[in-house]
Amino acid sequence: MLEIESNRYGFKTKTIWFSDAPFEVNGYDGVVFRACTDNVDLEGFFKREFTTSVIDLTQDLDVIWGKMSKSSCRSAIKRAEREGVEILVNQEYETFINLNRNFRTDKGLPPFDVDVDFMKNYGTLFVSMINGTILGGQFYLNDDSHMRWLLGASKRLESTDNIKSLIGAANRLMIWEAIQYAKTAEIGTFDMGGYYTGKIPDPQKEGINHFKKSFGGEIVSHYTYEKDYSIIYALAKKATNYLKR
Repeated sequence: MLEIESNRYGFKTKTIWFSDAPFEVNGYDGVVFRACTDNVDLEGFFKREFTTSVIDLTQDLDVIWGKMSKSSCRSAIKRAEREGVEILVNQEYETFINLNRNFRTDKGLPPFDVDVDFMKNYGTLFVSMINGTILGGQFYLNDDSHMRWLLGASKRLESTDNIKSLIGAANRLMIWEAIQYAKTAEIGTFDMGGYYTGKIPDPQKEGINHFKKSFGGEIVSHYTYEKDYSIIYALAKKATNYLKR
């Protein structure tokens, strides 16, 4: 379980990852539980269901590899290895921060910055490189039992078609390296960080689904629970959300 404290709108808050179920906390204006596995009703907590793809790492690596799509996953991983893509672990933090910031801007996504201390304290960074050039990176949250994709970024949007294809292969190799890393650390669950199940057709999200599903995970429901302990904090959140809209 990860417990991350922060100051939001000048209020003291806590985000808790990987607890099976929510529980009451003391001394905070608000708390959010993410990636809970239990579907419970607890007074005062607002609950949202979240669908994701999870790989069971208690399986042998050969079994996990065999469940991955041969055409869209295993072949790409072998290509990246064959062409000399290297995977660095917990290196190039600042490079990844800038890469993520530029990638999200180019994609029209809202900012989602993490700093070096956050990455060192709460997870593991994987970066792909070829001939000394960074191609992309993925940051995962992890504790002793869970590893979950939080952020991914690459140079795909600013590259030629041939390099784009190699970056796609490198992205898959990073995930495979992350799976092996987690397996070695005796982490039992590998979470791909979400799976779109909305009723409105969305080709982009469905394409991401296809990418994630190619790794052979099981589609499961997790839950987010949120509770505000301060009325003023709750009002500040509502006002901020209204201004964002």
